[in-house]
Amino acid sequence: MQNEKWITTNITGSKQLIDWFGCWPSFHDAEVIEVNLTRKGTSWLKIHTWRMTSAVDPSGRYVLDKHVVVTFKLEDVQGLNLIGFNQQNVIFGLSIAPTESGIEIGLADCFGISGELVASQVAIEITPGNPKDQCSDG
Repeated sequence: MQNEKWITTNITGSKQLIDWFGCWPSFHDAEVIEVNLTRKGTSWLKIHTWRMTSAVDPSGRYVLDKHVVVTFKLEDVQGLNLIGFNQQNVIFGLSIAPTESGIEIGLADCFGISGELVASQVAIEITPGNPKDQCSDG
């Protein structure tokens, strides 16, 4: 479980994400949809996540709601260890924690990308909605 107090104190925009879900999400089975790295300026990591409800649809699948794309804006990326990026990048979960040199975002391995990024500062922006509903290839 993440330390919500530390996150809300140190990650700009995190309160909006917590308000969206009512708590800090686990990012279990979330999908990394974009990674943008730059040597100077802001890099970012975009992840599509949602809430799984207890309701079941007619095909027997759990109903997902509260879809949102979370953009982690990364200033001064100082460390990077990513592997496995491919056409689908599902993570088991996401961790965020302080390090000696900044803030580490950990992407737990499920299918596709996994690893860690360390940045001097991290901010969050949220875009409600399912990105698959907003593009032609989804």
